Amino acid sequence: MIVIGIAGVVAVLIPVLAMYVGFRATIRADGRADRAIVLSRDATTESESSLSRDSVGIVSNAAGVRHDAQGRPLVSTEVVLAAPVARRRDHSDVSVTLRGVGPEYFAVRPELKLVAGRGFRPGTQELLVGAAARSQFEGLEIGDRVRLQDGDWTVVGVFAGGSGARASELLADAQTVMSAYKLSSYNSTTVTLASDAAMPGFAEALARDSRLFVAVRSEPEYLASESSDVNRMLGLVAYAIGSIMALGAVFAALNSMYSSVATRGTEIATLRAIGFSGRAVAIAVVTEALCLALLGAAIGVGLSYAAFDGVTISTRGGAQFDSQLVYSLAVSPRLVTTAIIVACGVGLAGGFLPAVRAARANIASTLYER
Repeated sequence: MIVIGIAGVVAVLIPVLAMYVGFRATIRADGRADRAIVLSRDATTESESSLSRDSVGIVSNAAGVRHDAQGRPLVSTEVVLAAPVARRRDHSDVSVTLRGVGPEYFAVRPELKLVAGRGFRPGTQELLVGAAARSQFEGLEIGDRVRLQDGDWTVVGVFAGGSGARASELLADAQTVMSAYKLSSYNSTTVTLASDAAMPGFAEALARDSRLFVAVRSEPEYLASESSDVNRMLGLVAYAIGSIMALGAVFAALNSMYSSVATRGTEIATLRAIGFSGRAVAIAVVTEALCLALLGAAIGVGLSYAAFDGVTISTRGGAQFDSQLVYSLAVSPRLVTTAIIVACGVGLAGGFLPAVRAARANIASTLYER
């Protein structure tokens, strides 16, 4: 009972924690200290923000912006919408992020590379698909058509790189997207700064400009705040499930160890009679419970690793219109260590009271009853 109970706890706890850790890592993987996100001042996410063309021009020429070899500012001004797709595994209708971008997008994000097909042509209804999105959703192969605003949009290329959320998105020409969706403003501007230390000066320069009504945050700060609600929910679910199952395993361990102590009462009393101390008997009982707990943990880790390590899933990212975020689960050494600690805690909790009972049992009465 102890082995099966703890194996079940570990086998469930590890993948749930892997979901929580994987989501947080994927969201934050896009963040770089030398990139800043500019939104309208009252907005908390890109989808809530609205930036005029004039504002974008002022931001692009602000102090602290890095320029490429041709002297062009490394600034990506973007439009963020939702695109309907179907999930491969169950054909359910979900949404992914459709991001309208300009020609500087890949220069601002050098970690992303075109890995198949070609780039979209400005002014045409063409899409680039993130490799993670293509693996999880139907109809996103090169040559496929995606029904969006103003007709079908053709997939012409696939991009990949890094381990962040961008590979879960669709990219298109920002001007074409704005025309198709009848938009007159952008949602956000991502700026590559001259250095990691340029953020305060850049933010101050924009704050001093009376023509602007914008807020500036470093990319890591923005991503952390954007995903905080979903992070909190996943963490709560993970630890709630783990706590409930661990509590059940503790009661199973208590029941088993009490039965074990009761069944072996004569042997325990005999050990006490020939000179073993109550402490030695208690240590033996607790050690037995710990060994059983470790065996259960090993089985649970093995099951989790075989079933979930490297599995790619998609879940609501919560950031943009509840769009899907694709990421992989990893049974990491840190998660395994956490699971083993939980298993040992369950073993100790389940073995402590029976150990105390065994150590305090009356030798004469026990032998007489037997």
